[in-house]
Amino acid sequence: MPTPSSYRRGILRAGCAALLALSLPPRAFGRAAPVLIGLDAEFSDRSSTADDGIRFGAQTAIDDINAAGGVLGGRPLQLVTTDNRSVPARGVANVEYLAGLPDMTAYVCSRFSTVALEQLPHIHDLQLPLLAPGSAADAIVDNHRSPNYAFRLGLRDSIAMQALLETIAARGLRRIGLILPTTAWGRRCLFFAERRLTLDPDFALTVVGVEWHRWGSDRLIDESYRSLREKGAEAILLVANEREGATLVKALAQMRVADRRPIFSHWGITGGHFSELCGPALAEVDLEVVQSFSFARAQGARGTRLAQLAAAHFGVDDPLQVPSATAIGPAYDLVGLLALAIDQAGSTRRPAIHEALEHLPAHSGVVRRFAPAFTRARHEALDVGDVLLCRFEPSGRLVPAEVKRSSRWP
Repeated sequence: MPTPSSYRRGILRAGCAALLALSLPPRAFGRAAPVLIGLDAEFSDRSSTADDGIRFGAQTAIDDINAAGGVLGGRPLQLVTTDNRSVPARGVANVEYLAGLPDMTAYVCSRFSTVALEQLPHIHDLQLPLLAPGSAADAIVDNHRSPNYAFRLGLRDSIAMQALLETIAARGLRRIGLILPTTAWGRRCLFFAERRLTLDPDFALTVVGVEWHRWGSDRLIDESYRSLREKGAEAILLVANEREGATLVKALAQMRVADRRPIFSHWGITGGHFSELCGPALAEVDLEVVQSFSFARAQGARGTRLAQLAAAHFGVDDPLQVPSATAIGPAYDLVGLLALAIDQAGSTRRPAIHEALEHLPAHSGVVRRFAPAFTRARHEALDVGDVLLCRFEPSGRLVPAEVKRSSRWP
């Protein structure tokens, strides 16, 4: 029986050619050795769009930094990508591979917290900073390790749930039902929802029921909805990915208008081809989804340019139609912050870069101005005040809810 180490080596031997993709350094750098940044994501998962969004955000930041002269007095940044296929064991093998490359400074993870959580012990052993623009599990950063090598610029489950509950309350809805996956993700979100309601007794929301769906399966999710509606739910808080979310939307669109309840969703549904899966049904449902970034709020000239480049890259007419845009801005800013840390460290030594990430100067990114992004005690760059609730338009544009709210709903 193979050992875990031999299994990981086997993965690398079998798939190294498919796992590794290097962007060529610009000729202007001559013989300067590149400084590496890793990206480990689920590139073989055809349903995911978050991987491509994160890669686009990170690579665009690298291109911009290289155009301005690179880092460390003239060395180009270079992206190395590995494919974990959303499998934690592959993610562990990939991060060990990345850490062994000369001048590898940090790596960016993608949407699946199950992979990032499995990688945590290894990134700390290898002193390899993890930069998270998409993985939402609080424990990725709240990992009780010192020094802590995980840094996040994106949503985490606790603030996503808080923002969703506060939005439901602000809409004047009081009786809610939860639809959650039968995974650690679902259990975490239930814990954070219950904790939020318990800590604030004046927060006048009542949970009428909790329904569980099998992660990755859309079977019976419409029955879960009907059960909660029959229990008196005035709103549904949904934690799901794109397939399950689209099945629920299409089921609601077939119901009488009087039987439809507003849906308030975690960002997971926007990690794939959600609007395409929903089709015309999306226009029939009252749906708000939590996001950590929107091109409608992109900051400064760089934010405007990133929006234009993203629309062109993904072949859409409007940046608000770009898939998984919520991960693009955070990935762009994380690479910018890492470049600052590399220059501040004065080398590619990862412990020095980690130390610099905790002591960065103020920085104006496309997501927001960071003053600073991280400290020794705080490795989360965003808080609940940075969260956006967004709505889909029939065209597939995802817009901040307070900017564009359908007249169909109060």
